[in-house]
Amino acid sequence: MPLDMKTPDNKHATSASGLRSDARTVDQDSASRMLLTIIATACFLAFVVVISGLIGLGTKISFQFATGWLVFLSAVLLSWRYLPLNARRTIALLILAVLIVRWAYSWLIAPPNEAVIGILIVLLYTPILIVITTLMFSANAVIIGILAGLLMGTISFLGTSREVLAPLYLNDWRIGPLILCVYALFAWLLRRWVNERYALEQSARREQQLTLESSTDPLTGLANRRACDTRFQQLNAGPRKYAIIMLDIDHFKQVNDNHGHDEGDKVLTRVADLLNNRLRPHDFIARWGGEEFVVILESISSADAKAVSDALRQCIEEGTASDAIPVTASLGLALSANGQAAMDTLKSADEALYAAKAAGRNRVRVAFH
Repeated sequence: MPLDMKTPDNKHATSASGLRSDARTVDQDSASRMLLTIIATACFLAFVVVISGLIGLGTKISFQFATGWLVFLSAVLLSWRYLPLNARRTIALLILAVLIVRWAYSWLIAPPNEAVIGILIVLLYTPILIVITTLMFSANAVIIGILAGLLMGTISFLGTSREVLAPLYLNDWRIGPLILCVYALFAWLLRRWVNERYALEQSARREQQLTLESSTDPLTGLANRRACDTRFQQLNAGPRKYAIIMLDIDHFKQVNDNHGHDEGDKVLTRVADLLNNRLRPHDFIARWGGEEFVVILESISSADAKAVSDALRQCIEEGTASDAIPVTASLGLALSANGQAAMDTLKSADEALYAAKAAGRNRVRVAFH
């Protein structure tokens, strides 16, 4: 079995920030993908309008507008993968601005048939753009929604005075305030939803951090005795084949007495790093207390468990040989038995550890049932 597989530092005490993706980053990525889909769809529709214009369908102004729109959107699509977030934000605002310009043309200048098409296009696309800008700009989302609603509401209010729109029932002054209120409310509700989701994420982060701190040894960064007890409960929940290693640094009291507790802490940290880097990713290691460590090896044979124990002893001896304070370690190994509680297996490993010490230290002893 591979014994030299490297694992990330502090694999059992990962920071809370690594356990959950940042919600704002996720929102911005989602908004970018939505914007790309909108651009691709709009590009296709503009292409259809251009083709229709070339064969004599539609109006001249629609053909001109679609041609310019097609050129712009095609350039955006071709360069999209190279654009940073700020550039994509700018494009979202630019598209929203173009929609408002189209809205103004429909209400103030366009003939009735063009006015209806333009109004429908903007009414359909603007809410999507407000969602995208809310996710991209976060704090400024409400301002963007209010400005969009204010501009569109003012334009439509002015457009209601046009006689040509009367047959379409668009000459009602209430349309302007209604659009302003709806878009402002829509942006505010979106912003509130985003804020509540961010607050929920922060609360979950704090809870994760507290849980992590309560189950982590502050000196070595390994799991602590509390986390080890939790793992024992999991092992007791069902029939599993595992091995437990109790490891003790030899003559550690002399290290503290001769070099001081600060140097002793450095030795503990050094040994913890050596052990953590030597074990497999799914193995469990914890600081049991003082200079003692517990290692749990799941789904492992007795021969492989003995090989791992020997490798751990050797890596401590060789890994610290050139350090200012070289140390060795004694290990006791016990294999789980059917119906045996994890604490009983740990007790057997502890007894084997004392046997290793009694035999001269810097060695491994296996507990036999």
